[in-house]
Amino acid sequence: MESFFSKDYFQLFNFPAVYDIDRDVLTQRYRDMQGLIHPDRFVNATDKERRISVQLTALINEAYNVLKSPLARARYLLQLRGVDIDDSVTSKDIAFLTEQIELREHLEDVKHGANAEQALMQLADELQQRLRRLQLALEAVFLDDCADALVKAHRLYDEMQFISRLNDELDEIEDAFN
Repeated sequence: MESFFSKDYFQLFNFPAVYDIDRDVLTQRYRDMQGLIHPDRFVNATDKERRISVQLTALINEAYNVLKSPLARARYLLQLRGVDIDDSVTSKDIAFLTEQIELREHLEDVKHGANAEQALMQLADELQQRLRRLQLALEAVFLDDCADALVKAHRLYDEMQFISRLNDELDEIEDAFN
């Protein structure tokens, strides 16, 4: 059991440490593990066994939540590979910063413009397509062994994080229309 706690999240679910994982397989393995170690199965066990079951359940839940999220999985992979992720640091890429400003302004224009609901849906589709392109780019970069692959992956992660936040804001605006 102790070795179970020393595994990284990919090892825990018996996946190689790569960005592209099969979400259906991940979910099935999660359910299988939960079925084996869930605290409800240890009601009549010793205090130590119940405590370990609770700890394992928490670990498996955390690992599952990280691996099922494309953004969290990218962050975790970067951290596993020694990249320090500091979300408070602003990107120094002027083009990316300019694009962020333009996208935020576009969101405001769409929100207050004519046919706002339809325009928001179109922007949501564009953001989803962009997130998918970023995910595909991350898949390739995480498989790349070149020296600057992690720098590229970090930059893609930053962009993905921004687009995800913008998408969340868009969802909140769309919810206000409903």
